[in-house]
Amino acid sequence: MGTKIQALSLIIGVMYFLFVLRFVKKNMFRPSYAFLWILISVFLISIPLLQDLYKWLASTVIGITDARHVIYVGLIGFLLVYVFLISIRISKMNDQIQELISYTAILEKQLNEK
Repeated sequence: MGTKIQALSLIIGVMYFLFVLRFVKKNMFRPSYAFLWILISVFLISIPLLQDLYKWLASTVIGITDARHVIYVGLIGFLLVYVFLISIRISKMNDQIQELISYTAILEKQLNEK
């Protein structure tokens, strides 16, 4: 992997890590989502530091001939987890909205009867 890609990955990872921490401090981010984004930034930071490990994982464990593809697989994996967490959150919110609609309809009916 080229030194330009390694330097870029390190810089972007550190900047992203600081960016996420800033939002966590301001309470603008849920801790569960912040944890996932911090993991992504740590992964980006680890690319130049653990390059040999990723090459070994790519060739031996996964069977990928080019170690750069491990980066794509890792980031896509993180994003899939994020989409899954958001889907769970949306499902819960949908249930809460249905409950609120039912509760509002009951209250409206009671008000109309009086």
